[in-house]
Amino acid sequence: MRIEQASKNIKYSTITYVLKLTLQFVVRLVFVRSLPIEYLGINGLFTNLLAMLSLAELGVGPAIVYSLYKPLAEKDTETVKALMWLFQKAYSGIGIFIIVAGICVLPWLDWFIKGNSVTDIHWFYVIFLLNTGVSYFYSYKRNLLIADQKQYINSIYQSGGQIVLAVLQIIALLVYPSYWLYIVLMLLVTVCENFAVAKKADQVYQFLQDKAVKKLDIGIKNTIIKNVKAMIAHKIGGMAVFSTSNLILSKFVGLTAVALYSNYYLVISAVNNFAGQFFSSITASIGNLIVLESNQKKAGVFKVIEFILAWQAMIVSCGFYVLLNQLMELWLGKRFLFDTIIVDCLIVNFYLMYMRKAVNTFKDASGLYWNDRYKPLAEAVINLVASVYLTIHYGVIGVILGGIISTLLTCFWVEPYVLFRNSIEIKLKDYFKDYFKYAVVTLLTAVFSKWLYNKLFSEVTVINFILGVILCLIISNSVWILFFRKREEMAYLRNIARERFGMRFL
Repeated sequence: MRIEQASKNIKYSTITYVLKLTLQFVVRLVFVRSLPIEYLGINGLFTNLLAMLSLAELGVGPAIVYSLYKPLAEKDTETVKALMWLFQKAYSGIGIFIIVAGICVLPWLDWFIKGNSVTDIHWFYVIFLLNTGVSYFYSYKRNLLIADQKQYINSIYQSGGQIVLAVLQIIALLVYPSYWLYIVLMLLVTVCENFAVAKKADQVYQFLQDKAVKKLDIGIKNTIIKNVKAMIAHKIGGMAVFSTSNLILSKFVGLTAVALYSNYYLVISAVNNFAGQFFSSITASIGNLIVLESNQKKAGVFKVIEFILAWQAMIVSCGFYVLLNQLMELWLGKRFLFDTIIVDCLIVNFYLMYMRKAVNTFKDASGLYWNDRYKPLAEAVINLVASVYLTIHYGVIGVILGGIISTLLTCFWVEPYVLFRNSIEIKLKDYFKDYFKYAVVTLLTAVFSKWLYNKLFSEVTVINFILGVILCLIISNSVWILFFRKREEMAYLRNIARERFGMRFL
């Protein structure tokens, strides 16, 4: 049952995400050809700024979702109702706080922008603020679907809303290129999508309509409070690392740099979010696994997922190393390109972030928020100090190097240490032994792929790009299978491919 639910979640997440992503790229192309580049910088700046205000969420969501795994597995609807009532109160308060706090930021908005020349920027900010705040009033119900291994329902509604938004924005930009209309559509679709998914959750879980809610068990409440306290540090760390890049660039370099960085970030985050769809689809199943299965079973599943993750990271990193700037040139034009050294640093940072996903998924599903509560604070301080200093002296590349430095000094070793000491019985040295094997194979394959691509192709054309994608896929997959064909994880995947998909040739 667990595998079937995860497979269903992954299938729906993949289909809807690909459709949504394709339209997002079209929207960006129409955007840069319809409006001044500074407006694209505003998008990136406000996204980061409001992510900082979302710190008010304080990890309430993940803490309550973790507490839902056990009662859902045991069909304890009374506890689920009590947890959802707590969710509703918490998220309504958070939404109101974000809107009020965001309004208080208005007088200092210009401080974040070097050489601002955009009129009405304060009103644009208010629309973005409402878009962030109102989403909390209904979005808590989608977390119940996710915790109950029904991520596919959330994917349909969430991606459906984004697809509708993309189509409307494309039409609006082509017919009447107004940034006002562009962001008002964003707000309207956000409200409608959150309302729709909340109503769907009410249909799936009709007991949510029952007003009689028992008092939450004191043990569960104490666990939530403990995890929320730990998640405060995690939220601060996450905000400092993932939600300050555009702020730093806007302050010390300018909105044009934010716009260029945002384009690369869109491509890289598209891949990251695609993997996120996969991992969010299986997180509830992993939570169920951790609650019900043996230590040996948990360790075995982790190794398989880490192996799949490293395989994915190799394919994507090779593709980025060979073709990322070619993609940007074909998509938006040469004036939107970064220097090669900046792109290479972006790819290194991508690989480090991507390779954390398996550990963090198991860590979150195990509820280990308290155990590494100091790690994100250290990460935040290192990232901010390094990013600001390096950006002032070296420009855009400083923000990227700051992220790499903070990751290597904290997350890289702390997160697996916490997981393997408290939940999954795997030796840390064995994990890093595999990690470095995967990384070395990835690096050598990427260098060889780029060398071969440059030998075969000299011009940036659509045909050459497509052939480059095929070349990278063939080389990276062939090398991976050749190097790791005898591993237990490969044998496990080979058996699944043969039994479930009829791939007898493997």
